[in-house]
Parts: sequence; C-alpha cells; structure tokens
Amino acid sequence: MGPPRPGHGPPGRLLLLAWLSFNCACISSAQLGRGEWTPWGAWSACSSTCGDGVALRTRRCLRFPGEELCEGEPRRYRVCQLHACPSGSVPFRAMQCSLYNSKPILGKPARYQWVPFYGAPNLCDLNCLAAGHNFYYTFGRVLDGTRCSPDSPELCISGQCLRAGCDGILGSGAQRDACGQCGGRNESCVLVQRVFRAAFPSSGD
Repeated sequence: MGPPRPGHGPPGRLLLLAWLSFNCACISSAQLGRGEWTPWGAWSACSSTCGDGVALRTRRCLRFPGEELCEGEPRRYRVCQLHACPSGSVPFRAMQCSLYNSKPILGKPARYQWVPFYGAPNLCDLNCLAAGHNFYYTFGRVLDGTRCSPDSPELCISGQCLRAGCDGILGSGAQRDACGQCGGRNESCVLVQRVFRAAFPSSGD
C-alpha cells in the first residue's frame, strides 16, 4: 500500500472535523430566531364579584437553547363586565387598606385605622392614610383591577395604570376607526349617496 494522501491522515482528519463543526455551528446559530408562543389559555375568573374587575389569561414561550425570547407579553388582562356593587359596599381600595386596621406597623405599639390616600406619586401603590393623623403608609402594590383613582377609567395592573381599548383588553390601545370598527382601518365604511329631487307643482296658465 502506498503512503497516505495528504489531508487524509490523523492531522488532516482532525482539521476537517474542526472545520465542519465550526461551519455547522455558524449555520445553526444563523438559523436560530425567536421562540414561539403557545396558544392563549382560557380566561380566569374575574377578580371581583361586582364593580371593577379584571380577568387574566397566559401563554408560554417555547424556544430552543440559543433562541431569543418570544416577542410580546405572556399575560393579557381584560375588563370584566360586572354589575354595580350594592349601595354601602366598601370600595376595593378601601377594603385593601382596612386589612391593616389595628395591626402593628414598623414595630410601633400604636394601632391605626387606614383609609385610601390618593396624594402619593404612584397611584398603583396601596397608599393608606392613618385616620385622624397626618401621615400615610405604603403597603406595597394594590391588587390587580384596582381603579387608579375614584373617577379614573384606568385600572392598576402589575403596578401600572392601564386603560382598556375598545376590545376590552387593558393596555392594548385599540380604538374604533371612522367606520366604528374596533381596530379597523377605515375600510369597512359604505359610502351612500342619495340625490333628492324636489317636486315643484307645475304652474297653471
């Protein structure tokens, strides 16, 4: 048998394998993109039984190692269509403040009764005023679905005030177009032109 041809011996084989591995890695990394979302899950039950409330649904991002995260949000919230709460019901934010009534704060022996305070910078923090005193305390965030202020159409979601679009989804920004379609492009309007002719009585001779 003759001597091995150049490039096919052990050193050449190692170089060939290294070259193939490098190129395969480059090709696979170039082909990798973003992950893909699973379909949206079912909507959860509403966060309240009357008044303001939100429902939640989620989805998962499926991706291979090296792929980028999916584009978009894993959670979506929509406004629940609920009947008005009975007269005399405690507002949602006030109820959350009242949970801390007569409980020790910062190790102090004094006990306070708490009511909502709306003068703090972040409206989605649970800012509660000590009744009969001139200070307030922040007990973390309010629960999702809490109205940002009594007269505001916006609701707190994950610490942010969000307004529902015409699709009922909080933060979607969806608006009705000139044709009245939610999220439309002014393409569904039908232009109707009518010509009205007035009939004048003929004049007699």
